[in-house]
Amino acid sequence: MDYTRKNAVTAGPGSDFRVATLGAMMPFGAGLLVLVGYAWMGVFGVILAVLGGVWWAVWWRRKHKKFFPRDVESGPFVLTIVLMVILFIAALASI
Repeated sequence: MDYTRKNAVTAGPGSDFRVATLGAMMPFGAGLLVLVGYAWMGVFGVILAVLGGVWWAVWWRRKHKKFFPRDVESGPFVLTIVLMVILFIAALASI
C-alpha cells in the first residue's frame, strides 16, 4: 500500500502559509480600518471604513472566486501586507 498520496487540498506549504497569514490579516485589517476611521472622522469614519472593508472583500472575492483560494498570488498578498502596515502606522499615529 502506498500511503504517500498527494494531498489534493493543499497547494504546498508556501501557499498554505500565505492563506493562513491572510486569514489572520483580514479581520485585523478590518478592525484597523474601523479604528482609523473612528479616530479621524468619528461615526461617519466608521461608516466609511465599513463600506471600504466591504468593497475590499467584494474585490478580493471577485478576483479569486473565493475568500480563501488554494493558491494566493504574490501580488495581492504583498498588497494586503502593505495596506495592513499603512493602516497600523495610521492607527498608531491617530491614538
